[in-house]
Amino acid sequence: MITIPYTLVNGIILIPATANEKEGFFAFDTGAMQTAVNKAYFPEMHGGHIEVAKFSEEVKEHAASEGLLSTLRFSAIERSNLPVLIMDLMYVENALKAVRPDIKLLGTLGVDIIAAYTVFLDYSIPELILNPPYGFRNHMTIPMEFKKLPVIKVAVADRICSFVLDTGANTCLLGHSFMNAPALAPLSETQNIVNIPLFRVGENCYENITAVISDISPIRKRVLAEGVVGYQILCPQRSILDFQNNRLIMERT
Repeated sequence: MITIPYTLVNGIILIPATANEKEGFFAFDTGAMQTAVNKAYFPEMHGGHIEVAKFSEEVKEHAASEGLLSTLRFSAIERSNLPVLIMDLMYVENALKAVRPDIKLLGTLGVDIIAAYTVFLDYSIPELILNPPYGFRNHMTIPMEFKKLPVIKVAVADRICSFVLDTGANTCLLGHSFMNAPALAPLSETQNIVNIPLFRVGENCYENITAVISDISPIRKRVLAEGVVGYQILCPQRSILDFQNNRLIMERT
């Protein structure tokens, strides 16, 4: 069992880490296929260019570079010569700094590292537990497909759809197939911000979820999903992300 203290800012889990002897935070991000570093703090790192999906209020292709991180340490875990993406992550850091001005975002920890562990999530305590020796009573098991990203089935707007399960997403994203869906109530004049009256995962129901309708084609190039969901449905109860057995174990609300 490995316990990792974290700071929660705007629904984003930030774990203290040291990368190439620089201290700061990494976002714990199951919506990222590969661990990335913020190039603002690693100007010495260079590599070949690649296109990746950039998640914010919209999803779009974003240029990055590939490189090797000499050392990454967080809690009891240490990795050496780790392949990483080198990206401009200041748009993420700036949003976090609006709440916590002292935040130094060194990067994002992706599923290339996270999926080696079973992850126990309890947003009521500021700790992540990797490979927990225990679970919890009154739970349900939800199939979680994992190839490039974790994907679960959800019920939304009178449909059963595949959604990426993204601990780095504080707001639900819906693809363009949800545009003008009768079950969704627009919350903005542009109609891209909507209210989901009822969102269901397994037997758990979540009411009045705010979501952004966006072009998610960069995500769909990697996994066939109709949306992205994270903090809004993970926060209310304890959950276990079991990557080895392709399942999400959720406490019944």
